[in-house]
Amino acid sequence: MLIFKQLILGLFLPAVVTGGILAFARFLTSKEERENTRSGTGISPGCLIAVALGAGYIVGYIGLEGLPPFPPREGVHWLCYFAVLGVILGCFWHLSLWGRLLVQVVLSIVIPRFLLNSVFKYTWGQFEGIIWWVCLAAAIFIFWHLVQQSFTTLISTASVPFVYFGLSGGTALILAVSGTLRLAQHGGILVALFAVSWIVTLVLQRRSSNGSLFPPGASPVVALLLAGIWMNGYFFEEVPTASAILLLISLLFMHIGRIEAIQRLGVRRSALVQIAAIALPVLIAIGVAIAHSGLFSDNSGY
Repeated sequence: MLIFKQLILGLFLPAVVTGGILAFARFLTSKEERENTRSGTGISPGCLIAVALGAGYIVGYIGLEGLPPFPPREGVHWLCYFAVLGVILGCFWHLSLWGRLLVQVVLSIVIPRFLLNSVFKYTWGQFEGIIWWVCLAAAIFIFWHLVQQSFTTLISTASVPFVYFGLSGGTALILAVSGTLRLAQHGGILVALFAVSWIVTLVLQRRSSNGSLFPPGASPVVALLLAGIWMNGYFFEEVPTASAILLLISLLFMHIGRIEAIQRLGVRRSALVQIAAIALPVLIAIGVAIAHSGLFSDNSGY
């Protein structure tokens, strides 16, 4: 029963939901292109992708956890609400640049206070809490900006879901070896969502010259869910500090693709270099987590 719940409700069903919505989104886009109209349904591509990712995650969350309580009692309960919030923001993300910036600033400040409420109350003193609050708000804001940048900075359109597939996979593995299988399953949901997104992107590239799938409107869902899972893993479980930091900064290495020498390698090779640069800190983070867990240490006592 547990295996069924993990594989079917936590992985397969979310992937089916996300894949179905992505296929529908592509159908609408193709229809509008054939009819040469910009008005179409009036639904932005960012909204459709945000709905696809958010709905897939919510289905997986409910399959694993059931309906979340309100108000949330644990940090993990906030993840479902982050997905809902990400979907709503994704549908309006294209409307105003200053509005996006304001939302990013406000949520970067508010999210740590709500998600880590018990830590603020019972673990940190007033001064320590303020320091942590400022640092976490800055980290969330910067990471969110990096996620949004990645949709245009990554050289190949197929690189976008593949990079997040790897980042989610690394997150799930780190959480698993750190002893938090519950959160690892939530990372696994993201792995399934980005895996099917990658497959859809590859199919689009074969059938159309415009295979771009991830507009900036998808960034709220991606950033909020990854940040939420990472904060839960670090503050409520035993994810090593070095692993958390390496995951956070991994997207910084996408800018290696802007180096002229890398660009001269051609699209395919430069994309591989870019992916490898992002993967390196993720792999190191996994290694640190494994070493910290003592998984391969000699416990024989001899």
